[in-house]
Amino acid sequence: MVEEVTNPANKPMHYGDKPVITTVQAPNTLPKRVIYSGIEARRQYEQMEHDIYDGIRKSKKLEKKKFPAVLKWLFGGIAITAGIFFRKNITKFVKNIFK
Repeated sequence: MVEEVTNPANKPMHYGDKPVITTVQAPNTLPKRVIYSGIEARRQYEQMEHDIYDGIRKSKKLEKKKFPAVLKWLFGGIAITAGIFFRKNITKFVKNIFK
């Protein structure tokens, strides 16, 4: 990868003036300490469970799709037709099973 030295964006990174050296200054305020509270955590957890339960209860129920009636009639018709055409073979098969 070739870098352009004349590009002003690259100049301070590699060939710019010397960096400004100063002393470290302390922050004006210290970060707020967060102390773990079991009671507060339990309250938040129960609120979360309540929200989830309400969301599930209010949500729309999933529709269970039924098997199409057309296919029921079609498969029933095929089964009856097969029973009529192959009744001799079916009776022989049943007789052989119960010998």
